[in-house]
Amino acid sequence: MAEPYEVVLTATAEETYKRVFNDAQECIGAGDTSNSKVTLLRQVDEVIDRIIPHDPLNPRRGLRGPLSNIFRISKGRMRICYVASSEARKIVILYISDTPRKAGDIKDPYSVFTRLVMSGKFDKVFTQLGVRRPPRENASARLSPPIQ
Repeated sequence: MAEPYEVVLTATAEETYKRVFNDAQECIGAGDTSNSKVTLLRQVDEVIDRIIPHDPLNPRRGLRGPLSNIFRISKGRMRICYVASSEARKIVILYISDTPRKAGDIKDPYSVFTRLVMSGKFDKVFTQLGVRRPPRENASARLSPPIQ
């Protein structure tokens, strides 16, 4: 059996995860375990702990266009974008979003994520994993979300 993948979060993803975790803990502390914030935390944990590591390089999860070396999982309002290296056996969660998707909106999670990637924010991660960085020439013309 192959070595399991190590899963790490970038500071960007960790910030969102902490907020989701703290919101869920407040609800649990108040005895409201059926709150949507608790459900969201369970979904995020399931995706990070089980679904992504089980098959991280599944082509059906791949983004298209300039972000074609990046993968994503969406469940309800939640979106998790990540990169993986089978050689390093490592998965890096780049971005977690729990905001609604509205294509074309400036706050659309994929638009926000695309701007983060194209700004170079995750270049160090790409280099460390040996993942090709997205091309940036004429990047402003391609800032529309690379999602089907």
